[in-house]
Amino acid sequence: MSVALVLAGGVYHLFFGFFHAAFWKMKPFNWREELPVMSPVNRFVIQGMNIAVITFMFLIAYVSMRHTGELLTTPLGKTILMGTAIFWLVRLVVEFTLKERGAAKPALVIAFLLGVMLYVLPVALV
Repeated sequence: MSVALVLAGGVYHLFFGFFHAAFWKMKPFNWREELPVMSPVNRFVIQGMNIAVITFMFLIAYVSMRHTGELLTTPLGKTILMGTAIFWLVRLVVEFTLKERGAAKPALVIAFLLGVMLYVLPVALV
């Protein structure tokens, strides 16, 4: 079961990597119009952080799918699993704290909880 969860986590991270890569073209974000009116620093931060998130997503996807055994059996692997779960837990908290009150989207809450569970459960089950 733990192996299946970590492999599912790899697919999950691939999805989020491609999802973030599409931000420049997604209508809800309207980056074609929004980015040019931002200060250069804010424009850099928004895009730079998104590129960092994309890199992290693909890295965790790769490690989850190619080094599943090491993740489940070594102290470093378990640390990576828990660190990934913490990443998604922080993202879940941000969904409630940085948006306007009551603006958390249920689909995102479920998606971020799934990210936590895909990486906490394998540690708990080993």
